Amino acid sequence: MNRSIESNSDSVRERSDGGSYSSRRLKHLPVFLRRQQPEFERIFEVVDAMALDDTHCHLVTDRDAITTPKRFLERISLAGYPFPAYFPPGIYENWLNGDEATKYDLNKQYDIQSKVDEMTYHLSESIFIKFLTKEMAQFLDCQPTLAAVIEARNERGKNYWSYVNSLFGDVNYENIIHDTGFMDGAGQAEIDAFEEAIQPCRSHRIARIEALQDEFFGLDITFEEFESKYTARLLEILDGDGNYGKKSVGMKSYLLPDIGLIRPLYDRGPAANSWSKLRASYSERPRMDREDAANITKDLCRYTFTLTLEECLKRDLPMQIHTGDGEAPYVILRNQDPFYLEEVVRFDKDNMMRMPKIVPLHAGYPSVGKAAWLSHLYPNCYFELSIMTPFVHQSLYERYKQVLEAVPLSKILFASDNYHVPELFWVSGRWGKRYLSQTLTDYVVGGSLTLEEAIEAARMILYKNNRRLYKLRDE
Repeated sequence: MNRSIESNSDSVRERSDGGSYSSRRLKHLPVFLRRQQPEFERIFEVVDAMALDDTHCHLVTDRDAITTPKRFLERISLAGYPFPAYFPPGIYENWLNGDEATKYDLNKQYDIQSKVDEMTYHLSESIFIKFLTKEMAQFLDCQPTLAAVIEARNERGKNYWSYVNSLFGDVNYENIIHDTGFMDGAGQAEIDAFEEAIQPCRSHRIARIEALQDEFFGLDITFEEFESKYTARLLEILDGDGNYGKKSVGMKSYLLPDIGLIRPLYDRGPAANSWSKLRASYSERPRMDREDAANITKDLCRYTFTLTLEECLKRDLPMQIHTGDGEAPYVILRNQDPFYLEEVVRFDKDNMMRMPKIVPLHAGYPSVGKAAWLSHLYPNCYFELSIMTPFVHQSLYERYKQVLEAVPLSKILFASDNYHVPELFWVSGRWGKRYLSQTLTDYVVGGSLTLEEAIEAARMILYKNNRRLYKLRDE
């Protein structure tokens, strides 16, 4: 794909295969952006038309094709994301899918409806939702109220995959890397439907250590058998088609929020001990305190993490690691400090730092500065922009400046961490391009970057770095 910049006194335009893009979005920008320096308009016009790669996200199923305002709020928000865990296992799902009598009985016992009402009320009063509503109203050509947006969305939801494809096309996604470790109950058929629906955007997959472990944690086998099964399955994922019919382009770990500081473990002894404790306590684990459960498997998980990272290092594949973010009440928030990854980034052995490629996820948010500084100090540590993008919304401009002041442009990766509903893919691309353009404008006006350097910086962040890191073909 050949791309070039044409520069004159009037415009700078991104061209792809000989075509040109209009500046149709400029009229929809907030007034303060339209009044900015002329450099912003010139940069945004090019950046808005650029290709986009998402380095970390999750698939979408058609279960949200038709929704309600409250259900949409619950599914799109991080506060609503873990809502079922606020009740005993299975209770919320039974309430959600039950008949009137079932709902009445469960409400009487657990007060579910009032908790949903309270949560969705606060979500509806967030600036993120108010801003998203206005943006979606523009896209759907309806009144800028949540009720009108959901009504218009439901109309489009009658042909849901066409709607999803239009969202991807609107922001020009060309590649996504989706984490198959969180599938929201989906399987192979749902993956196939999603990947077909978003074409011509290409889909790549990354596997999660914890999902791989879970295949074997419930088996009554010896540690040696577990180790053998885990290793064989890992190699199938990395070298064969073990990730739902495809090879993984890297691996993902969710260990940090469970244990905090991750120290690689090469000694099989503590891991075997941990396996024995797991087997003895397995029937009790669903009812355990989350910290107690994590402590039982801590050494075992450190060991499988180390095995996995060794295999990634051999193949020069990246390891994504859940950092920052939230997902309470599942996780232990205080454990998610980006600096807890330093021993992993170093990966010392035999008095040598071996430095595998590490991608701390979610911008380390809210510890953005720490994640940026870790990336600044270690050349093998990258910086990924999801969760912060899009949930920080208008303040992305300041956050992007905080990232760019420390992290080399060659190591910043665009991502959405989309889950549940496709609008997170779309609004991440829309706002990511908009506020990255605003940030780059400051560097051009201040003399730090030329116009051409700013445009190339956007290309690197939005798609080039992702393709280089994961060795994706630039088709």
